Amino acid sequence: MTMASNSRYTATVSLVVMAVGFVGTLFFEGSTWVRFLQSGFEAGLVGGLADWFAVTALFRHPLGIPIPHTALLPKNREKVSRALVSTIQDDLLSKKSITEKLAQVPIVEKLLRGAAEQLGSESAKMGMVSLSEYAIRQLPLDKLAAIGEREIRNIVDGVDLREMLQKALQQVYTRGYDELAFDFALDTAENLIMKPEIRDRMGAMASQALQNLNAGGMMQFALNAFAGFFNDEKLGSLIQQFMLNGIEGLRLHSNPNRRAVMKAIHNWLDNPSNQEKITLELDGWKSQMLDEFKLDEKLLELLQRLQAQALEWVHREDYVEVYVIPLVTRLVDEVCSNVELLDRLESGLREQIARWIEANHHKIGALIRENIDRFDDKTLIVLMEDKIGGDLQWIRVNGAICGFLIGIILAGIKMLA
Repeated sequence: MTMASNSRYTATVSLVVMAVGFVGTLFFEGSTWVRFLQSGFEAGLVGGLADWFAVTALFRHPLGIPIPHTALLPKNREKVSRALVSTIQDDLLSKKSITEKLAQVPIVEKLLRGAAEQLGSESAKMGMVSLSEYAIRQLPLDKLAAIGEREIRNIVDGVDLREMLQKALQQVYTRGYDELAFDFALDTAENLIMKPEIRDRMGAMASQALQNLNAGGMMQFALNAFAGFFNDEKLGSLIQQFMLNGIEGLRLHSNPNRRAVMKAIHNWLDNPSNQEKITLELDGWKSQMLDEFKLDEKLLELLQRLQAQALEWVHREDYVEVYVIPLVTRLVDEVCSNVELLDRLESGLREQIARWIEANHHKIGALIRENIDRFDDKTLIVLMEDKIGGDLQWIRVNGAICGFLIGIILAGIKMLA
């Protein structure tokens, strides 16, 4: 039995008691106390009936009789609904009250702290692993590779090869790399000249050249005598020794021939027209190398390897505890300790909430109206009686008791008069 039913039962009992008391006192005459009680029961009965009529008239026609100004709630359902919607929407849950209440709560800090505290649970760990895996798998590797290739090409195309060449030559001169390169060339030439097959080939080439030389007269006689004296091997050894002696002299930095050669090389490299030719050659070589290297494919392969390694990494047992939780905790602490940043985040969040409330506040009234309209009059009255009927039934009890007491008082006044 509900509270409203208990109250209704109590109110009915009180009304019955007053009726029985009034009827019972009609059969006793003469006693003062009987007249007092009769007046009390009579007034209590009138008060109880009047309050029963008033309470009942709120919800329905008393005894089913369509008395004017009864069944007030069904007749005024629309007014009651509007008043209820207006009270809740504009007073209890007004935009201003909601906004002011939210302004008292540090929403961002509470959200951050709460999220950080929940990371230690098993469900949160599994969620972080799943979220990380999902995020990694959703990366558009082909698009990233294309973007990477485009950016690398832009960087390479933006390089001033002429300026780079000049700076490179400056470094070569400053660090002596030109001298080292020249010495390397001398070493290479010496190693080649020292080979027997090279020596013999140089001798054969020189002998053939002498034989084909037509000087005429005494010069021709001398050349023929020289060629007959030296065979290919001797002639090759002679040329070999001559070249080795020349190389040995060029190794000395003080050798004028070396200085002349290095100066000629420097002049050629420093010549603007030659530098322009070198720059054009490097530029063509640069574009060709980027095309042949298939940069987009290489970048895609690299990103795929990194993705596989990242997926393997997030499935490690210590991934969340060692990496995620410390990182999130540190970030939360830094944000919460940064008062200026925290204020900006709070202001931004409250501004968004205020906009959302502004855009959706009318839905509170619509929701209340929708829920009220779902019930017919009978069901709505039953619900209201169940919620507030108990208190209303006590009005009937109080009316009967107060009427009883007032009746006794009035009887006393009548007797005194």
